[in-house]
This record gives sequence, C-alpha cells and structure tokens, in this order.
Amino acid sequence: MGLAFLQTYPTLSQAQALSFEQLKVFLREHHHTQVRSWPTIYAGLHSDHPASNPELDAAYAPLAVAQARILETLIRTRQACLARLDKLFRLHPDHAIYDSLPKAGTLLAPALLAKLGDDRARYPTPAVLQAVAGTCPLTKRSGKHSYVLFRKACDRDFRHIVQQWARLTLDVSPWAATYYHTVRPHCQTDNDAVRRLANRWLEILWRVWVDRKPYDEAFHLKQHMLRHQIY
Repeated sequence: MGLAFLQTYPTLSQAQALSFEQLKVFLREHHHTQVRSWPTIYAGLHSDHPASNPELDAAYAPLAVAQARILETLIRTRQACLARLDKLFRLHPDHAIYDSLPKAGTLLAPALLAKLGDDRARYPTPAVLQAVAGTCPLTKRSGKHSYVLFRKACDRDFRHIVQQWARLTLDVSPWAATYYHTVRPHCQTDNDAVRRLANRWLEILWRVWVDRKPYDEAFHLKQHMLRHQIY
C-alpha cells in the first residue's frame, strides 16, 4: 500500500493536501483494514518534516513514481516466483522429509532441499555435509600439535540457512533448546552456539535424508535416551 500511496502522492505537499476523508477513501480502496490507525497515519503526514524545495520535489516526483512502480513489479514477480517454487517443492519426492523439519517453514525447507539435492552419494557421511555447510570446525595438525579453527572454506549461504533454521527450532524442540543452553556458556558468541546446534541438526537431517523418512522428534528423543548421548 505504501508504494501505491507514493505513486499517487509522490511529494509531501501532495500528501499533506489530503483531507482525512480523502485519506480514508484511499486506505479503503487499498484494503487497509486497521481503521484505528488511520488518525495516526493522517497525523503523521502533518507532523514536523524537514523543509524541502518545491522545485526539487517536482523534479524528483516522476523518478519516485517510476521507482515505486519498479519495486511494486519486483514484489509481485517475487511473490509469483515463490508460489511456483512452493508448488514444485510440494511435488518433490523428498517433500515429506523437509516438511517434517520443525520450524523449517515455507522458505527454509525448500532452501535446505536445494542445498542437499537428490544425489545421496554426494554426501556419503554427515561429516561431509557438515564440512560443506561449514557448521563443523576445521582441525589442523602439525607434528604433535593440533589446532581447531573456524571453517571459512564452505558454502556460506548453506551455513546461513541451516543456522537460521537451528535458531528457530529453539522454541519448539526440547532437545535443541537443552543442547543450546548447555553449550552457550562455553561459547564466546551466541552465533557460535547456534552454529554448533546447526551442526547437530545437519547430522539428523543427513540421517532422515539417507533413510528417506520424515523427522520424528519423539523417535529421536527415544534413540537419544537409548544411546545415553548428550546432543
């Protein structure tokens, strides 16, 4: 709606010339349903603003309108693209796997699918997957000494995706929250703790991906108790 308003009233003087009734008509036509906020919107138009040169306003108004139209087109195109991708995602044979991942949602689930792909031989072990995503550290050895370093050579986009996902799971996955709160005091930054959690999630994702079975939190917790391991 903001872009539509800018296209209709590209200068502050034009926007301030609106009466409250005219503004209400515009908001109704553009399906703005928060009626209680309308007086606040109108007051905002008439609050103190930096003074501008009317001639400059008139000169830049066509450019503002053109840019708003471009942005509006980009937003519509992006929405259409995401809708098509969502349909393709739902038709994919592995859809049930990624759809079962807690908090992966409509954006991160397809992103994870795109990163793992269909070829199971590409990631023969979870360690390979974790190294590509950059969630596991890099260990270097020289003689009797070894050094643990942050892994820089990786798919950074993949790491960003899986860390976003890991952070969201803290609200819905008991084991993930427990693991995070266990390791956080030993990490210098919150990002490091989330990365470690993401590393655990990738191990689980690799397992369900290889087995071609949806993730089951209850089953995972049961297996965790049987192995007596702390995730």
